[in-house]
Amino acid sequence: MRRGWLWLTLALGGCDFFISGEGDPAATTVAAPIAPKKQASPEDEEEKVVAYSYSPLGKRDPFRSFIELKVETTEVCCTQKFEIDQYHLVGIVWGVDRPRALVEDPERVGWVIEIGSYLGKNWGKVTGITSSEVIVTEEYQTIDGELVVNNISIKLPVTEEGR
Repeated sequence: MRRGWLWLTLALGGCDFFISGEGDPAATTVAAPIAPKKQASPEDEEEKVVAYSYSPLGKRDPFRSFIELKVETTEVCCTQKFEIDQYHLVGIVWGVDRPRALVEDPERVGWVIEIGSYLGKNWGKVTGITSSEVIVTEEYQTIDGELVVNNISIKLPVTEEGR
């Protein structure tokens, strides 16, 4: 009875299902026919190739390293190689809005410094430039937590012509 009703339902519905398994109702299976594959025309293949285009905008360069090191080189790091007393004051530009001084390190390399520049290994900061000297201030803390401020003066060498 079930099999007849199923056939009637499938036949009226216009479906192309078939039933297999004679006898046992539990062994009855319903399967759908496999639709034939549509043959792709050469025009469809061309459309598929043209439909995809790669845009590298906003994507990472695959040839660059994942690790990026940012190294900034400035004069500040180069004027901190030596102790303050190893620098020699060579000249001072005075009488301008921002006075500047030229100091020379032991390797005989000259550096132009101004107020706010750092000089020496202990992060000494240039706090004053006068017509005859540069004043560098170093600050450090003692073991007790006291703040010690040390002013160091680098003077222009006195020449016989200057007397």
